[in-house]
Order: sequence, then structure tokens, then C-alpha cells
Amino acid sequence: MPVSLFANQREATVASTVALVEQALRDLGHPTEARRPADPGARPSWQIVTGAATAQVAVVDRDAFPHLRVSAVVMTLDAAVDRAALFAHLLALNAELCGAAFATEGDRVMVVSERSTLDLDHSEVVDAISRVTTCADEHDQALVARFGGQAGGAAT
Repeated sequence: MPVSLFANQREATVASTVALVEQALRDLGHPTEARRPADPGARPSWQIVTGAATAQVAVVDRDAFPHLRVSAVVMTLDAAVDRAALFAHLLALNAELCGAAFATEGDRVMVVSERSTLDLDHSEVVDAISRVTTCADEHDQALVARFGGQAGGAAT
């Protein structure tokens, strides 16, 4: 069965993105060995630790092109957290951020940056990783002190 040009372009883009991410991680002082999933069919992903923040860097499938997604869990919420006040504060913080945003996934507050891999370059990969990890590390303790919960991705 012939492989379409689009599929080849998609795989070439993924391979190029993997090389860019691994170079960026090395440049930022993170070893890349054993960061990729063991399953050969899985999309590439890496886990890195900066300060108290653990971040995921992943190539994710989207319709037109794969995307580079960098995310870090900032805090895990518990029943005592005033979610309305926290979410209003996160929206206010989002207005001051560039290239990343706070988001929620279940009981976890995250910082996320995502962009298409189309025309992605090394400086953009370094910037996305740096923005997310720095933002998560700068805000985790302050948010927990003000609103409660636990720093990072504690089990809920």
C-alpha cells in the first residue's frame, strides 16, 4: 500500500522535532537518555525536573501537523481549595504571561505551552521549555501558600 506524501511529511516533521527537542534539552542541561517512551509506536515525550517543577515535553498529534506541547503540574487541589478564587487568580496571571498559560486537568493546575511543529526552530523549543518550567517553579509554592493544595502533581 503506498504511503501518502502527507504521512511522510508528518513523520519527517516529527523526526525533525525530536532532534530539536533533544538538542534544546541538552542545551538546557537536561540529559535526554531514557526520556523517550519504550514503546516504539508511541509519540516521543520527555520528562524533566527544574527546581520543584516536573515538566513533560511531548510531540502530540493534531489534525494538520503534530504539535510540541510542554506542560508542568504546578499544584494539586484538594477539597479545601477555594477554586473560584484560585481560578480567578489564574486568569489574572494568564493576562500577564506570554507563550504559556495556566490550565486545569482534573484536580491539577498546570502551565502549558503548545504550538505547531510547522517551521519550529531551536530557539522556540528552548523558549517553550524555559517558559513553562520557570513559570511553574516560580508560582507553585506561592499558589499553595495562598490557596492550599499541594505543590506539584501529588496523587489526588
